[in-house]
Amino acid sequence: MEKFPSLNIDATVEIKCKDKKESKAIHDSLLPDNIDIPKNLKLDMKMVDSSISLEIKFSSNIVEGKNIETLLNTFDELMEHTGIIRNVIKND
Repeated sequence: MEKFPSLNIDATVEIKCKDKKESKAIHDSLLPDNIDIPKNLKLDMKMVDSSISLEIKFSSNIVEGKNIETLLNTFDELMEHTGIIRNVIKND
């Protein structure tokens, strides 16, 4: 039986906020995004003072047909939502 290569990526992203109020607003707004994520992704989000720490774990192999685009799309969506939230907060 042929063995397929696997791919495992662990990444931590820190979102620096201007204060704890902004950090909490972004954190609380992103929480619903953590529902129904692909099973080959794990996302852990924590508030640390006025920052948010996103820990993303991705695993895949060729046979499953999951590729790194899943990780990139998830990251892109989180950053896009963060930008939208910041714009909304700024205009309040």
